[in-house]
Parts: sequence; structure tokens; C-alpha cells
Amino acid sequence: MRRHSEKFGFGCNGLGLPWPCFAGHAHRSRRAWHPKIRLWQTSRAMHQVLSLTNTTRQLGMTLLLGAGVVASVLSQAVAAPVVVKVVAGGESKASYAECRRMLVGPGVNQPDPHPGYAGFVGWQYPIRLHDGTMLVGFSTGYWHASPPTPLVLDAKTREHWTKIGFPANVQAPTGGRAMLIRSTDGGRSWSKPQTILDTPWDDRSPAFLELPDDTILCSFFMYSGANFREHPELAERTCIVRSFDGGRTWEQKPRKLPSPFAGDATDGPPILLNDGSVMLAVYGTPRNADNEQQALFRTTDRGESWQLLSTIKADHELSESGLAQLPSGRLVMIFRPEGDITWSDDGGRTWSPLATFGMRMFEPSLMVLPDGTLLCLHGSYGAGGFRAIFSTDGGRTWIAPDKRHGFAVDPSVYGYGRGTLLPDGSIFVAYIHTGGHATKDAQRQAIWGMRLRVRPDHSGIDLLPAPGR
Repeated sequence: MRRHSEKFGFGCNGLGLPWPCFAGHAHRSRRAWHPKIRLWQTSRAMHQVLSLTNTTRQLGMTLLLGAGVVASVLSQAVAAPVVVKVVAGGESKASYAECRRMLVGPGVNQPDPHPGYAGFVGWQYPIRLHDGTMLVGFSTGYWHASPPTPLVLDAKTREHWTKIGFPANVQAPTGGRAMLIRSTDGGRSWSKPQTILDTPWDDRSPAFLELPDDTILCSFFMYSGANFREHPELAERTCIVRSFDGGRTWEQKPRKLPSPFAGDATDGPPILLNDGSVMLAVYGTPRNADNEQQALFRTTDRGESWQLLSTIKADHELSESGLAQLPSGRLVMIFRPEGDITWSDDGGRTWSPLATFGMRMFEPSLMVLPDGTLLCLHGSYGAGGFRAIFSTDGGRTWIAPDKRHGFAVDPSVYGYGRGTLLPDGSIFVAYIHTGGHATKDAQRQAIWGMRLRVRPDHSGIDLLPAPGR
């Protein structure tokens, strides 16, 4: 889900709905990036290059990290190719209209009235807990972004947003808030929305991870609406809160991550690694550059404290990342908007050269299925809507119906959606209806639920009815 300190516009997906088309991104060339070595070092911090290693696919460096030293992507090797395998007959025979079900929306399980809420719900994330309880976290507010009032938007941003559909005379003293709904019957029925937390700023994109001891981590970011270069004290920041009772109550003092950026955000979720630690990907804008970069953070104490592991940058935007660990232990990431992919074989300390495969996307999320299949749910620039592609070789080859776009999950919507695995092997997805840019759209925003399955023979996907439909 986008931060909003930049200008954006919208194209048409052929169905009368806008999809994100951010200025300067629509015609950017697709090319691999050969990153350079960069070190960040605090005063008196020591570092030492330990070894140079060769692998069959990349030339990398391993660093011994001293206090305060972080290694970015280090390899100068040429990126290994990533390809799309086009298959025929892979689209679902069942349509989204036959399978989706509104979870929250006009006349359906809407939040109780509260300051700053005018109908917008979105930036959702579903999870199934160990005990079978399902949660869907989301943000509420009055628009696509819901910063607190009185507004601290700069004049250009205010003018641009107003042209798009930003509402006038908003009263939102704490901006938007993070909420969730709960199901204890497999998604057939859902509770009324409850508040996770409501900070003084807009609380965006709550996403969950349940640890083996049942602690739930929730990542999100706080957004003030201010230009962070003019008001660094108001810069958007990635935060963590925790629940120790299945999501019924939450810590109310967010932990801010030790960001290297002037301002940052995350779509989450944190992921649990094979060694028991937790990793979270964050995107942000450096103090001395304009293109958004990525940072990887790790915690070994249930989210109590976080350490910066590495950063990834390119000559173009890298935001809204998907992160997963493959059965081999290798980490894989994919980014908006060019679909850049990178891998790490040392726990996220160093990353392979970025590679693209001609499929542009927004908010790509990665899931590893029980058979090792890597599923990527995403919004599509190539065809619009909410779509899916998958890989059986860890992200080197992607199976899709077209080189430009994935299989249709719901082609009628904006495209932001996430999934969680169910016991029957299907994936429950929750996704947003529109972007909430037009005032009327924001007032009638909705979150949909559906199930899908990757076919056992990997020939495509099948859409399945949402629980309770």
C-alpha cells in the first residue's frame, strides 16, 4: 500500500476502474541492476571483509558485520535470467462474481461510527491462527490516505489530491485507525470490527504473524501527511505492536524500527524464518535520494527489538515488497513496480543482483505452499485487477497466462490483496474493491473475501467460493 509523499495519477484498466500509474513509472525501461557496495557505519564502528565466495548463479561477498555496520546488496555479477512460462487453459472456469463475498462494506459489517471514519476500509491482511481463528486486519478512514486534521499537507500535494477526489472539510483528529474482524467458524461469519490501535496519525496496512508461542506481531506504518523533508519529525514510520491473547488486546505503544530512511513504510507481514527469528521488509526514501529503497530488519526476541540487516537499492523505485523463505532456506523478494526479484542465501545479509521478467505489478506478496510452490498475488499494471502467478523453481520461472500479466483472481477491482493458507490447501484471499480516490468511492469502499487454489498439475488456478457464501 502506497505512501503518499509523492504525486500519483491513474490509468484505466478497461473496466472503468483506476489502477495505480505513478508519475514517471509507466514507461520506465525494464533492466537488471548491477548494485554497488555501500556501507553505513556509526562512529567507531569496525568492519572487515571476510571472504569472497562464488556460486553457480552469482558472485557475492560475505561481510563480517561490526557494531553499527550494515551491508547492502553486494554482488556485481550479471543477474541470472527470470522467465515467464505461458500456459493455455489456466484461467479459472468459475468467475470472481460466483465466488467472492463482501466482508466489510456498504451495509455489511461496517465499523461503528468514529472520528475520521467516512466509509473507507482497505489495506487488508488475512491470517489463520494456530487455533483456527481467522483475522482480517485493515485500515479505516475517510479516503485513500487519511492523515489527521488539521492537515499538514504541502500546497502541491493538497492541490493534486483535491483534483483526484480528496474530500473537503474533513474532521479526523487522529486520522485513520487500524482495525480487525475475527472468525471462529472458518470464515463463515465475522465479528464486528474492533480497533487494534488508533495513534495520533493515520495507521495503515496492519499485517500479522503468529509466533510458535502464540504471540501475534502486527506490522503497520503511521502517516502524518507531512512532507518529511520539510518536517522530518513528522516522517512516516514503520511500527510493531503485539498481542498475547489471540488478537483480543494489543500493545498501545508502537515500537518504531531503527530506519536508515528519511521516511519509511511497510505492507508486511513479518515472516518467521527457519532459525526461529523474524524478518520484516520495509521500503523508504533515503535522505540524499528520491527513489525508494528496501531495508530488511530482524528480531530474535519476539519483536521486542529489531536490527537492520541490509538494504537494497536500484536506479528506480523499489517498494511494496513480497518476502518469503523457500524450503531450502533461501530468501526471495519481489518489488513494485518492475517486478524485480532478488535472492539471499545468508539470511538476508546479502542479496543477488536484481532481475526482472517483463511483468509490472504493485503490492506483490509471496506465499510458499505446502508442496513448495511459490505463489505471488499482486495488482497488475499489464491487465489491471487482482491477479496471481506461481513458480515451482523458487522464482526463476513464473507460470502465467500471458507474459504481461497473471491469472485473474478478480479483474474488476483495484488490485491490492493478500492471502492465507487454509487446512484444505486452498488460499483465502482478502482484497480491496477500489482505491478510494473518488470521494464517492471512498465512502462506499469494501473488502472482499474469496478462496483460490493452484492446480496440483500447475496448469493454472481455480477460484472457489468464499466461506459462508
